[in-house]
Amino acid sequence: MDSATELLVRDVRCFHGEQRGALRPLTLLVGENSTGKTTFLACCAVMHRLASNALAVADFNREPFLLGAFRDIVRSRRGPAGRINEFGLGLRIAPPDGDARAVTFSVTFQERGSQPFVASCRFDRGERDFVEATRIAAGRVRFVAPGATFEVDVPPSEDLLSWVFFLSEHKIARSVRGEASRQWRGVVKRMHGMRTTDDFEDWFAAFYRLPSATALAPLRSKPRRTYDPVRETASSEGAHTPMLLMRLHRTDKPHWTPLHRDLVEFGAQSGLFSDIKVKTHGGQMSDPFQLQVKAGGSAAANIMDVGYGVSQSLPILVDVMEKKRELFLLQQPEVHLHPRGQAALASLFVESARKRGNRFVIETHSDFIIDRVRIAVGKGLLRPSDVSILYFEPTARKGVRIHDMTLGPAGDLQGAPKGYREFFLEETDRLFGVAD
Repeated sequence: MDSATELLVRDVRCFHGEQRGALRPLTLLVGENSTGKTTFLACCAVMHRLASNALAVADFNREPFLLGAFRDIVRSRRGPAGRINEFGLGLRIAPPDGDARAVTFSVTFQERGSQPFVASCRFDRGERDFVEATRIAAGRVRFVAPGATFEVDVPPSEDLLSWVFFLSEHKIARSVRGEASRQWRGVVKRMHGMRTTDDFEDWFAAFYRLPSATALAPLRSKPRRTYDPVRETASSEGAHTPMLLMRLHRTDKPHWTPLHRDLVEFGAQSGLFSDIKVKTHGGQMSDPFQLQVKAGGSAAANIMDVGYGVSQSLPILVDVMEKKRELFLLQQPEVHLHPRGQAALASLFVESARKRGNRFVIETHSDFIIDRVRIAVGKGLLRPSDVSILYFEPTARKGVRIHDMTLGPAGDLQGAPKGYREFFLEETDRLFGVAD
């Protein structure tokens, strides 16, 4: 399955100009508060949604990421140069066997009715291998490709991206005549030796092979003493998790048994619990139920009566254990977990990436998560190339800069800038009395 390997942001909030961050199976976003880590996650979610679904819209206010209106998103600038009227995002998508056929999908956004809309987009495999579309007026789009430039009338209501994704010789032929039509047929034939419409559509196939994405909020749904099984619709707060557990427990034992086993195993490794049970109140699926948690040798207690660590981590645990080849966008998964639990959670992410093919972009303030990932690389459970640690460093005049730090074979940190070392690494030295 293809995967996103790099995210580009340009003039978005605190990011001045163009910044890039490498995306690998395990990507950790680290840095001080208010340095753009959540914004980076939100942009990743928007671009992943646009790239994997031609019918998707550029929604910058879908839970759990609420970025506001266009003017809340675009970088503000004062002075003689005037304000900025557009921002850009890009996603580099590569097949699993390397970057030889990688495609960079980039989008420019402008303001329409206070919200961002797609003003132009580009699919790029190199200087001689690209397609670019720009909305030049209401109902008119200019297409540019090697050796061809032409304009097409489209319904003003149609989304620009859907036109580019669904481009085919047949569809273009209905709107393009004369020399422009001949140019476009020539483009279709030249790109990678294409001869048919199917060949052209395969040029964009990488986007349809992207994994689906799950985004979870930093503060997840509060536990309840009793649940009413109303619906199981997935949410970023994890409100669906109790319903899912109840349904599997009552109707799908072959599915429930391994999931329950994995939950109990994590509970033991993290010290959070020794068992999780579903207690039903009646024989019907619509009857209320409770979630009960057993900690150590004590009797099972209602999930309301145990620490928040259980209820806050449960949505993450169930989703990560249930799904395969998924992209997880997580904000501070360590919330309410003690250090042992944070380290165990990192080990779960490592195993999920190794055995289930899941990918993670994680905003974290936990040294224990970072250290456990480094230990996994040192033990050979992950390759150094499987991990990206992005450090978001605020600068005095040029906004936030993204530093792509990597790991060596022993899990040693490489490429750490001075700002990262001055606090995160030297703090450890101070602890051992080897620094002032």
